[in-house]
Amino acid sequence: MTHDQVPRLHGYGVRWDSEARCYRVRNEMTGEWLRSGATGELASFTFFSDAWSAWKVFEVHKRPGE
Repeated sequence: MTHDQVPRLHGYGVRWDSEARCYRVRNEMTGEWLRSGATGELASFTFFSDAWSAWKVFEVHKRPGE
């Protein structure tokens, strides 16, 4: 995904890709997008809760209270 495509994805960490009609996950600290281990393509999620769970593992950072 090129830099000029990023603005179409809205949100923090978990972003809705309106063209692909799925959620994408981004590590906001490094700018890296979560990719599928098998194919190397951008990982896609149908449900926000699944994407949120993947993001919590993908972007490891201190959260309030930690």
